[in-house]
Amino acid sequence: MTTKLKIDLTQGVLEVEGSETFVRNIYNDFKTHFVPDAEPLPDTQLPPRTRRAKTKKPTIPEPSTDIIPETTKPAPPKTKTKSRAKTIRSKNGYTLLTDLDLTANSDHLGLMEFTDFKFPITNEERNLVFVYYLKETLGLTKVTADHIFTCYKEVHIRAPVNIENSLEITAEHRNWISISKTGALTLTRHGKKYVEERLPVKK
Repeated sequence: MTTKLKIDLTQGVLEVEGSETFVRNIYNDFKTHFVPDAEPLPDTQLPPRTRRAKTKKPTIPEPSTDIIPETTKPAPPKTKTKSRAKTIRSKNGYTLLTDLDLTANSDHLGLMEFTDFKFPITNEERNLVFVYYLKETLGLTKVTADHIFTCYKEVHIRAPVNIENSLEITAEHRNWISISKTGALTLTRHGKKYVEERLPVKK
């Protein structure tokens, strides 16, 4: 910063220009030799120095400890479930036996072809044909009302509303089948002969 000093002693002008320290030294030296009663130049008569204000660094507020961050719980691992055979029940409580294979193979006809060949026209005759096929063709040891219900579904014929009652009529009125106390069905000799010799009914 440049400081300028001008002194007029009856027009004996003395002008000094320079730094503050330089001007003060010249003034003090001048007053010592030429103006003995003069007072030294006070510091307040010189332009005050200014300092640049220090800029404060922005303060980052600390996170509040009152706020608890929300944490998400990991999803529980998926458990594998064993596959089970599909069970289909009718409105009357009969079970469709999905593991009962009634299709044809190299040894015998399928139930559909066998039923078409014997051509039963009543529910009693169909009950007999189904029991015959299950016992004589497939060799099943136990035949129940669920087997008969499954056979009706296989040949796409509406099953009787009450299969047990229909089987009892077939057993008592026709004597083609017999029913045990547990509900197991067997083929009588008369019923077997009827399927093999009388079906289809000859016109």
